[in-house]
Amino acid sequence: MLNKKPDNLSIRSSITQLLSAILLLSISHTLQAGEVTLKYQNLRLNANLELAESKELKDGVVLMMHGLLGHNRMEIQDTAQQALLQNGQSSLAINLSLGIDNRHGFFDCSKPQLHVQEDAIGEIKAWVAWLRSQGVKNITLMAHSRGANQAMVYAVEHIDPEIKLLVFLAPGTVMDSKLLFEGRFGKDFLAILDRANHLITQNRGREIMENTDFMYCPQAPVSAQSFKSYYDDKETFRNFPSFLPRISVPALIITGTADERQPDIAKHVKPYIDGKMVQLKVVEGAGHFFMDFNIEDAMDFAVEFIGEEQS
Repeated sequence: MLNKKPDNLSIRSSITQLLSAILLLSISHTLQAGEVTLKYQNLRLNANLELAESKELKDGVVLMMHGLLGHNRMEIQDTAQQALLQNGQSSLAINLSLGIDNRHGFFDCSKPQLHVQEDAIGEIKAWVAWLRSQGVKNITLMAHSRGANQAMVYAVEHIDPEIKLLVFLAPGTVMDSKLLFEGRFGKDFLAILDRANHLITQNRGREIMENTDFMYCPQAPVSAQSFKSYYDDKETFRNFPSFLPRISVPALIITGTADERQPDIAKHVKPYIDGKMVQLKVVEGAGHFFMDFNIEDAMDFAVEFIGEEQS
């Protein structure tokens, strides 16, 4: 019996299957570690992926967020990822865009500050959706400093079944903007806030207030909406402890005894610590950024917490 020659359709189908297999292999290889980018609105977001040995994404990921105007390769983030890796935990450390396409490094204070804290919520959601598309069903959301406040708001307002645990490092529990601003810059805080509020009521929230002190940026070009979002003590992101009774998954708060920026975190969260839904761990001698070996101690607490809750 003569062998039937394959027709063009069969050949094209075989080629398509081969190309698909090569593409999947390529994707699998590129997801082992390194930078991952994601299109979001009119921006490219980026993140650093570290996949633990013999692990796949579907085995679980720690989704990490940096603090105020920071980035995902600053020392605390980089060291934390390596410590997690050594303990068999994969992680994805994201960069918040702060309105900048494919942003890397600390925010450039010479650029207009147009971002607001609410922007972080949409970007966390985009990364959770990306992880979901990769088959991830077990996410620990971990965040530091101001990022912890943003992650807390997200966790309460967006119930994702994939987010199983929360880890907060040195969250902002006490934020008296007037005291902090005037202590740092020696200028009338309320006058600047009133000016920002006035512009916003006139639908001019994106208007730049030139030479305005803002967070770590002296004399910066700052929009009225950005100033209000980060400095108005009535804003949602300011009161971290008040969100603790509303979380739906277990949370671990990690703080240091020498935190120079938020020295009383333990005192403010203590009323909510129950050993079940909310736990507290303290790293002796650690400052706000958990320098040197302190971040390894913090990650030991985190890994232990993740292991206990997942067992």
